[in-house]
Amino acid sequence: MTPEFPPTFEYKDRKLGDCESIVVTTSSKVFYPTSTSVLLLHAVRKNVGTPPKAILDLGCGCGIVAIALAKYVALGGAVCASDISEEAVRLAQKNAEACNVKVECRCGSLFEPWSGMKFDLVVEDVSGMAESVARISRWYPPQIHSEAGEDGTRWVSNILTQAGEYLTPNGQLFFPVLTLSREQRVLEQARRYFRIVKLVEEQWYPLSEELLSNFDVIQQLVDRGVVTIEKRGSRWWWGTKIYIATNPT
Repeated sequence: MTPEFPPTFEYKDRKLGDCESIVVTTSSKVFYPTSTSVLLLHAVRKNVGTPPKAILDLGCGCGIVAIALAKYVALGGAVCASDISEEAVRLAQKNAEACNVKVECRCGSLFEPWSGMKFDLVVEDVSGMAESVARISRWYPPQIHSEAGEDGTRWVSNILTQAGEYLTPNGQLFFPVLTLSREQRVLEQARRYFRIVKLVEEQWYPLSEELLSNFDVIQQLVDRGVVTIEKRGSRWWWGTKIYIATNPT
């Protein structure tokens, strides 16, 4: 069955008392924002340091993260956003214009479109889930493939390896880690390339019906140490954790 997603997405951080919503148009050809996007924004807005003059959103999708950063964090600074999908870049640019914020959108893989540039704040929300889980989760439209690898670490590992080249001396990298990936491998990589890696937000969710109906697949991944889930009462849960990395090695 093809998953159906709403035609718009609304962002409103009630934890921070926002009274204004940001509503963006979505597309069946572009990855739909998730609770990870909202948790990531909440973490950035709570923990960002000196107002950044240059911000980069990697894996921008429909642009909701970049737009919220432009409205609430940039404070006159430049906001850039990129995605490997041309459709996503077009949609993000259109949404930014509709929300009356300035975001420079470029198409390309990870840092590729930003060669030679430096940023005070880099936020990434690229695919970070074991591929077998991504296929059964229904969070991905059929034509969008995570390609994050068997353990879900491919893209975030590449970002952690390269990020230091694109950060200013006091720059911050915010990145999510899902327990539906090999979390320990990501953290080992982060600590190899950054002197400070700090957990700042964490949220857990019950396994969806799609994942429960394929629990044998999940169990095999758990047994191999690829993903982590927790039994709480009668339900199984997975988590999203947001980290800040600073001081590249």
